[in-house]
Amino acid sequence: MRSQIEANPLTVIPGGDGSELTAEELELVGNYAVRIRFSDGHDTGLYTWAYLRSLAKALDEEEVS
Repeated sequence: MRSQIEANPLTVIPGGDGSELTAEELELVGNYAVRIRFSDGHDTGLYTWAYLRSLAKALDEEEVS
């Protein structure tokens, strides 16, 4: 799993009960970030727009390769 995460920062770590982890709700935090509520109930962490854009760019580059 560690090598998958290093190779792809978008790798989703499996939930404890084996079900698929999904994003269920987004909450705007000021003008700079969002908080994501996931299907397993956790909602810690803020994801800045700059960070989300960098993930999107990495995903686009991965799809081109």
